[in-house]
Amino acid sequence: MNWLKNNHPAVITTAIFALGFAIFLYASFTEYVSYDAYWHLKMGQDLLGSGLSPRVDHYSYTHAGQAIASLPYLFQILLATFVSAFGTPEGFQLIKFFSFILLMAAVYGFYREVKTPWYIIAVTLPYLFLFVMYRYSHSRPEIFDNALVVLALVFYLKASASFSHRNLVAIAVLQLFWVNYHAPIIGYVIFFGLFLDKAIDILRQSPQAVTWQRWAGWGAVLFLIGFINPEFQHPLFSMLNVSGGWGQIVNELQNTAESVPNSSLFTLFFVVAAYLVIALAIQRQYGLALLSGIFAFQFWSAFSLVSMAGLVIFLLLAFSLSKVDFARVFKQISPAFANLLRFLTLVLAISGVFLSASKAKEFHENSNADDFPVDIVSYLKETYPQGGRIFNRLRDGGYLLYQLSPEFKIYIDGRTNVLYPIDFTRRYVSLYSAESGQSMTPEVNRYGIDFAIFPLNLALPAVGDNSNPLAVEYVSKHFVLMTSAHNYFPLASRIMYFPMCWRSGYQPGLADEYKKAQQILPPDSALTPILASLGKLNQSANAEAFFAAMDNAEIRSAYQQRLLGYIALETNLVKQALHYFGAIEELDSLDLLMMAYAALNDQNYDATENLLLTVLSESWVTLKKRELPDTELAIAVSLLEKLKQRRALSAESENYRLSITKSLLEKRPELKLPLDSIIPQGNCGRLFSAANSANN
Repeated sequence: MNWLKNNHPAVITTAIFALGFAIFLYASFTEYVSYDAYWHLKMGQDLLGSGLSPRVDHYSYTHAGQAIASLPYLFQILLATFVSAFGTPEGFQLIKFFSFILLMAAVYGFYREVKTPWYIIAVTLPYLFLFVMYRYSHSRPEIFDNALVVLALVFYLKASASFSHRNLVAIAVLQLFWVNYHAPIIGYVIFFGLFLDKAIDILRQSPQAVTWQRWAGWGAVLFLIGFINPEFQHPLFSMLNVSGGWGQIVNELQNTAESVPNSSLFTLFFVVAAYLVIALAIQRQYGLALLSGIFAFQFWSAFSLVSMAGLVIFLLLAFSLSKVDFARVFKQISPAFANLLRFLTLVLAISGVFLSASKAKEFHENSNADDFPVDIVSYLKETYPQGGRIFNRLRDGGYLLYQLSPEFKIYIDGRTNVLYPIDFTRRYVSLYSAESGQSMTPEVNRYGIDFAIFPLNLALPAVGDNSNPLAVEYVSKHFVLMTSAHNYFPLASRIMYFPMCWRSGYQPGLADEYKKAQQILPPDSALTPILASLGKLNQSANAEAFFAAMDNAEIRSAYQQRLLGYIALETNLVKQALHYFGAIEELDSLDLLMMAYAALNDQNYDATENLLLTVLSESWVTLKKRELPDTELAIAVSLLEKLKQRRALSAESENYRLSITKSLLEKRPELKLPLDSIIPQGNCGRLFSAANSANN
């Protein structure tokens, strides 16, 4: 016990570090693989295996042979080595844990450099864990940037104490490595603070001031090091060329408040950052005060920098607090207040560990296996060994090029800004967006695209575009494959996305498509159950018998539930319609409108009005992040008109009815309200004319 009493600072510090290792080891073993990891892995494998240059594009058809800027090939080689040694996903998992080991070694070195007391380590280290954990799921170059940042701070403090050639050589070597690794601009930002401090010392003629010659000479050396990279491009100039528009396209570059709103942890971060700017300035650490402000701003401006900024701020908090003589402070305050501070310190430490462990549990249980088009990749390899050009989602690009290169070429992947310019990426976003309504036909013709892969929820515009040269050939559980070679499901694919257009007369063609689906589609395809349900409906005596025999285990997707809801509406089985629309997990506004229509026909007027008020409310628009289109507003106001004919509307509903009617008629004077048909079938003839032609 005496040994423990005498050595409790070391024991507590070791215990917190050990807890951190346990937490991050647990978080490392997850099925989640970051989307960009695959293109990094492929480039590293090709460089090691066949000497393929990482400086030009070998994987896309849109930018084939074009130069790639500032590529982290050192990380790619390391990642390929880990995966080669341990396989997948173990290679991805272990490289993350390896990066954490290096980070903790650097953090330990920082604490030793500033002689941080154990109780300050107990408060700050758990929050270092927590902020690092926010970006820990990504197997990307950034995972090693954190260790470089901590080393830079250690070298900063050494050079601040002694601006010697030895310490400056260490800084120069670190920056040289950084320039050839990833994001070297961070090092320049940190060391700018150091040179700012030394310039102030010179101007104030402090005793520790160095000569202008040494200051300028080493400043020039560090600046020139920025050109020593394969591209001979300085990171300062590269940064000036980065467009601010990327934050509107790439989620991780969006404002942190938008990505994680109302976070009490982030509020704590800004309180600490504000304290640091003031405290460090008082302590005459002007460079570090400036860094605190810069990293606080970066924390706010881009979610991708949350971990690094949190790391810097809480390490600088440890540095600043280490300068405070707490023994003297505690003697000057009352025992009760001193005990309160000790209690708060304990609470903060335990809270940080608990929050880190909770975040680790979240990461450990996370999986994005369903986010990759695994079935479609297998189908393409087997059916089209000659390869071709794929139009794909950005985040699927890395996985596709890893699995299908060199036979197949992709449209885009995560190499935005280093390969794909912002204008091209904006065009991709417009083409791939389910909301834009822009036809992909010109792009298909421009590049001679053979295949297009869409997640189910983004395929509607492409499937409904009759001018599209590509047609649905394959549907898995989560993805749709469109090709220029085969149009296997012209009716079923449209019915899946436009279930209000179903007609019993389509059944002969659907029967043929069902046979094809059984031959080529996987057992968990989203399309096969829809075809099976329509086949059973055709064989049933009537709709009532069909729904009475329906087994809920056969219903596998919202697309199938939606179709059954429309079939029930068409056959006036309103209770069944309410059941199937209501069972949809993520209702859209049209689903709510159809539920309101079914409730109206069921004479459940309270439910009708409540559903209409919900879909017209501001909170619904905020939840769905889109305004109701005119077609849905026309349906809503028509239902309000029909409801008014049966009972008086509430004041809120009447205001909606009057204002929406006025607005719609001003924009579209030819519109006749209320609508003759509530179920939106106006485009069905056009949509299914091409489908019927394909089946004949």
